[in-house]
Amino acid sequence: MESMKEYWNIDTDAGILLQALLFTHQPKNILEIGTSNGYSAILMAEVASQYGGHITTIEFSEKRIALAQTNIEDANLSEYITILQGDAAEVLSKLSASSPDLSSRAVTRDPDNATWIPGQARNDGMNHHAQHFDLFFIDASKKDYLDFFNLCMKIASPHALLVFDNTISHKHALAEFHEAMQHNKKIQILELDIGDGLLIAKLL
Repeated sequence: MESMKEYWNIDTDAGILLQALLFTHQPKNILEIGTSNGYSAILMAEVASQYGGHITTIEFSEKRIALAQTNIEDANLSEYITILQGDAAEVLSKLSASSPDLSSRAVTRDPDNATWIPGQARNDGMNHHAQHFDLFFIDASKKDYLDFFNLCMKIASPHALLVFDNTISHKHALAEFHEAMQHNKKIQILELDIGDGLLIAKLL
């Protein structure tokens, strides 16, 4: 499928870099905030499907979820993508509450015993196979980026990657976010002038 501007899809070059990160790091459990029409989830699933990775993606709009499901099915990637319907902050809080302490490490998702229906949306926001995530892709409400970051940190695996889109195009709106990221001693950050700007944070 082609990226559509009306759905604020990730830039083509940024999408290539995102796929390269998956090729290099091969994260098993991937969490996306902002499904939109499914474009970026499909990009990631095209790579993750090659090594057994799985994408969980959060979207509030039922209209966009319906479109994303159609696009995911057309791409034959339903097995590798699970959509959660709901407010991202609320879903992240529930995922955090259901996840074990980091000292017990992540629980790898087993698609054969999954409670969620792959490629379809659930609206309870609960991860019945509690786990941590190895890579996060955040492309949603910019004013909530810092809150998303703090919530994602609670369910991040050791040395996880967090990738934020639009960090240059929305630099003014993300001033507080940038300030917090620069002074956080638990991460190493790299911002790239690709597309609308990608900020990559790696947990130390």
